[in-house]
Amino acid sequence: MAARAAVSTDYYTRLEQGRERHPSPQVLDALAVALELSSAEAGYLRGLVAPAGTPRTLADTVPNEFLRLVTRSWELGPAYVVNHRGDILVSNRHAQQILEHFEISDNMLRMLFLDPLARRMWGDWETFARFLVGGIRRNLGPDLDNYPDIAAMIAEMSERSQEFSRLWHSHEIDVREHKQKLFRHSDFGEIRLDFELLTAIDSPGQLLVLHRTNREGLDAEEI
Repeated sequence: MAARAAVSTDYYTRLEQGRERHPSPQVLDALAVALELSSAEAGYLRGLVAPAGTPRTLADTVPNEFLRLVTRSWELGPAYVVNHRGDILVSNRHAQQILEHFEISDNMLRMLFLDPLARRMWGDWETFARFLVGGIRRNLGPDLDNYPDIAAMIAEMSERSQEFSRLWHSHEIDVREHKQKLFRHSDFGEIRLDFELLTAIDSPGQLLVLHRTNREGLDAEEI
């Protein structure tokens, strides 16, 4: 691997062992190519050596007003806003009709890993779980220690869910250009929903999640 990245074996060993903490951008780019990383994975690699910031929190209890408006007006399928911890801040009526079936419906991480219904409803549970956990790791990068609330959430989930702990400690970064979820429905069988994540510049810790069906003959009301 050192040869592929055009660095010495000794230097590469020091990088692996954490004894070299300030590789140049050129070295990081060479390592990304040698490791055949995706653009998202390469970005995460660069973030790992970025200077550490100061402890901080994000304004996350009140949803951005524009995101709230889009959420409530979205009629093509479920829509909701989550914060950096996965707390659901606001949702439209289509999402609420789904969430009301879960015992845990206020946090996506807890719902996915701790609510028994999640594995039955998500037809691609493992895939979406990997995407969700990888997305958190990608967005935070080396800044986890700067967000005490998220660090506490990660510690809690690692203790309560072996699956979460396994995915978190795998350090995988799962990024999909075409995002889909697969749900199981008692009447319609398996339903695939396309989804996308949007944010507002002044609310970087909040994500708007919009869904729409790509199945003919099935509308938002049936979802």
